[in-house]
Amino acid sequence: MLSLLLYQHQTGVGCIMDIQKKDFIIKRSHDRSKAFGIAPERKFPKHILQGSALEQYMERNKELMNVAQPIMEQLMETLEPTGFIVVLTDNEGCILSVKGGKQTMNAARDLNMVAGAFMSEQSIGTNAMGTAISEDAAVQITATEHFISAYHQWTCSAAPIHYNGTIIGTLNLTGKAENVHPHTLGLVMAGVDAIENKLLSNRIQRELRASNNYAWAMMNNLAYGVFAIDLNDEIQWVNNTACRIINIRRKQLVEKPIEQLLPDWKKIKRIILNELNFLDQDSSFALEEVAERFLFNAYLIKNEQSEILGYLVTFRPLSRMLNLVKKYSGLHAHHAFSDIITRSPKMEELITYAQNVANSPSTVLITGDSGTGKEVFAQAIHNSSERRDAAFVAVNCGAISPTLIESEIFGYEEGAFTGAKKGGRPGKFELANDGTIFLDEIGEMPMDMQVKLLRVLQEGSLTRLGGQNSVRIDVRVIAATNKDLQREIDNGKFRLDLFYRLNVIPLHIPSLKDRIEDVVPLARHFIALKGAKLNKPVPELTPQIIEKMTHYHWPGNVRELENYVEKLVNLGGDPSFSDTPSYSVNPVEETPGSKNPKPAFHEIRSLEEVERETIKYALKAFEGNISQMAKRLKVGRNTLYAKLKKYGLDPKSYSSKD
Repeated sequence: MLSLLLYQHQTGVGCIMDIQKKDFIIKRSHDRSKAFGIAPERKFPKHILQGSALEQYMERNKELMNVAQPIMEQLMETLEPTGFIVVLTDNEGCILSVKGGKQTMNAARDLNMVAGAFMSEQSIGTNAMGTAISEDAAVQITATEHFISAYHQWTCSAAPIHYNGTIIGTLNLTGKAENVHPHTLGLVMAGVDAIENKLLSNRIQRELRASNNYAWAMMNNLAYGVFAIDLNDEIQWVNNTACRIINIRRKQLVEKPIEQLLPDWKKIKRIILNELNFLDQDSSFALEEVAERFLFNAYLIKNEQSEILGYLVTFRPLSRMLNLVKKYSGLHAHHAFSDIITRSPKMEELITYAQNVANSPSTVLITGDSGTGKEVFAQAIHNSSERRDAAFVAVNCGAISPTLIESEIFGYEEGAFTGAKKGGRPGKFELANDGTIFLDEIGEMPMDMQVKLLRVLQEGSLTRLGGQNSVRIDVRVIAATNKDLQREIDNGKFRLDLFYRLNVIPLHIPSLKDRIEDVVPLARHFIALKGAKLNKPVPELTPQIIEKMTHYHWPGNVRELENYVEKLVNLGGDPSFSDTPSYSVNPVEETPGSKNPKPAFHEIRSLEEVERETIKYALKAFEGNISQMAKRLKVGRNTLYAKLKKYGLDPKSYSSKD
């Protein structure tokens, strides 16, 4: 449009119709100027900025000036012989730039039409630049239409420049009054259009750059790797995370066949082309230096017409997902050595020894009777090692079916057996990677599994059930058993080589009967613990109860003591019921030459006696409330009524309402 109007201005052909299409105002009234109290004979603007004040204006309008300068120069290439000058102002009418022929520039300078001069109506009355701002319209002011008489020699055509719907300046053409022509206003309007379009283009470019920067920042800082693949199965784009995860440069990947990197690509492609989901599938890259396994997702890239343009593959290390599993699935140790309650010199010596070996990577074999606290020691060792922030995974080898123990411990691949989950599943060793695995009841492990466990301990790697690839692991192994493994070896039930591999650091936890001095402090600890847990008052350990406790041999060790204390708290510490649990806690009766003490016969009660006294105690505790009694005793109300009738017990006699 601008070049067209320049040509038309020179030739005088076909301009008027174009200009008439524009909405502009020619100001011929001096009423506004009079309202501002400006004398017509005044020659110069009231306000002219200089120095730093002008520099601030220039800086504030830097983008407008940068965009307008080339357009102003284009205008002057044609108009300079005609004696016109082109003027750019800001939205307050302050001149930012003036360009034109030398003679006209000098004349304008004599009238202070220079950078920094304010050409607003408030400053000099009616003029094209000030009026264009006031009226928000293109105007042409010629000769006496100017309020200031000094400007009567000029014809001025100006139009406001908009950005986001707001006036940010004006573009003005000024020449001798005798050269007035409506085409001049058309040129100005075309120049303004060019400036506004360029400003809009700049804004769009900035927004595109910002969007592009956001997209790049987002894609390159994702926690997972991304491949974009074309229809020829070649990699077209890779994000920074992908390069970092598999330690390879982008140029080594772009335009390379994806199948060279990902052997399962044909299978993945077939699945997603059939519009099936391929989400969080376990696989690996064909890179010798990358032993890590990954979880892959794959998607189709389509346009608005649902045409397939390519494929998107994302992946993340399986180890990171396992770490999340560890974090939120409770695979961590709770106990520390400071949690172990003891006054026994044997135990204190054992704790010191365990603390000294806690940070060693060597395997530990903990032996001791059931209930002595072998897992507490295992957790304390883990929490005192450098692996404390990693997972602690406990596996009870005796609680897993022999047919499932391999898949449970070592994991399995998809399709390894009937019922195997899609995508496979990591085993306990993988979950414990970088941490500790506690193999409790190791003596119960089947012989064929002992062979595989030995290989894992020796090689530091495992292969999932049904899998081909080896997975490197770094796991501290702590095993525990209450069996005599030497006897198991003699009976052919435990491998000697595995025993030596596990028994690098042996720990034997003494039974509670061999450290009877720990009974009372442990009991007090459990009383406080159970009282808080059950929301019941903490009962007193009477001398009678302490006497019984310290003369009992505790075959169930600390676990039995804990259960006894829980019953004691539930029963309010009543001595008459403290020795009537589902098992009997009785004084020790030693016979000459006996190795193990036995309970005194006269303390053993019949089941009916125990049942009657328990119900009687419950009547007292719940003040005859049958519903609460039935709930606590875990029997039906009808059954409880039958028992009350059988033992001649009347609930009303225990009611607090009596």
